Amino acid sequence: MGTKDSKAKEYLSDNTRFSEICNYVLFDGEKVIKPENLKECDTTEVLSVFGIDKKQIVKQKWRDLLKSVSVKHTGQMYVILIGAEAQTDIHYAMPVKTMIYDALNYGEQVNEAKKRHRKNKDYRSSDEFLSGFTLDDKLTPVITITLYLGTTQWDGPRSLAEMMPQMDERILPFINDYRINLLNPLEITDFSKFETGLRPLFELLKNASDEEKLNDLITNDETFTRVDVETVAAINLFVGTDIKYDEKEEVVNMCKAWDDHKKLGIQEGMQRGMQQGMQQGRLFEIYLSVQEGDYSAKRGAEKAEMSLDEFEKAMSKAGYKIPELV
Repeated sequence: MGTKDSKAKEYLSDNTRFSEICNYVLFDGEKVIKPENLKECDTTEVLSVFGIDKKQIVKQKWRDLLKSVSVKHTGQMYVILIGAEAQTDIHYAMPVKTMIYDALNYGEQVNEAKKRHRKNKDYRSSDEFLSGFTLDDKLTPVITITLYLGTTQWDGPRSLAEMMPQMDERILPFINDYRINLLNPLEITDFSKFETGLRPLFELLKNASDEEKLNDLITNDETFTRVDVETVAAINLFVGTDIKYDEKEEVVNMCKAWDDHKKLGIQEGMQRGMQQGMQQGRLFEIYLSVQEGDYSAKRGAEKAEMSLDEFEKAMSKAGYKIPELV
C-alpha cells in the first residue's frame, strides 16, 4: 500500500469521520450511526473451503477498514458490518474487488455457523447438516463504501454489468449485478451535511483543479478558520497544497496559513528572480569578456560551468560574438 493509501486509511479510521461517511451514504446525512456505536473489526477476510479432492482451499483478502455498528430501527437493534475502501486513484475493477470482499465475509459467516452447530450438535435435519446453515440462521449484512480521494473525475465502472460487453438482453436477467457504493467528493453539491474535517477536505478536492475557486474557498469560507491538523495534513496530501502549520496545535486557521503561504511564494519568487537575474548578469559579463578577447571561449565555458559547445550556443543566442567566429 502506497503512502497516500495508507494515510487515507489512517485518516478514515477515526470513528467520528467514519460514522459521518456512513450516514451520508446510507441515510442522506441523518445522524443514525453514532461514533460510539462503532466497533473495530479484523480487516482480514478469510474463507476456508474444501475442494473436490477434500483439500482445504483458503482465500484471503485485506480490507482497508471494517467496523460493526449497532443500528436502532423501529424500536429494535440490529448489527451490520460496514467496510470502507479508500481509493486515491481510479480502480477499474472496483465492483469485482468489493464483491470479493463481501462474498468472503458472507462465506466466513456461514462457516462460523457450521462450526457452531457441529459443536452444539443442534442440526434438526440432514438438509441443515449438509448446508451448515439452519433455517433460523441469519447473515449479518455487509456494506462496502468506496471513498474516492482523487482530483480527477471517476470514469471507472460502478457496477459489474458495466464491466461486461454488450449481449443478448434476454440473458441479462440471469446475470447477478453488483454495484459499488461510491462516495465521490467531486459529485457532492451540498457539503453542509458534513460537520467534521471531511467538509473542507471534500470541498477542496472538488475544486483542486481551479486555483481561483480554491483561493476563494479558503479565504472566504468560515469553515476554513478552524480545521483540525489531521485534516490539514490530509488536504496537503490529497489536494496537493503545501500549507505550513504547527503539528502541536489542535486546529489551524487555514485562511491565515494560506495567506502566509501565498506571501511566502511571492517572496520566494522574487528571490528566485533576483538570483536568476544575478546569474544572467554574470553570464553576460563572461560573454562580453570572451567577445573582447580577455580570455578564450574555453575559459569562459569553465567560468560559466558549461561544456564548450553549450557555452558557445548560449553566447551566440544571447547576441554575443565568439572571437574565433568573427
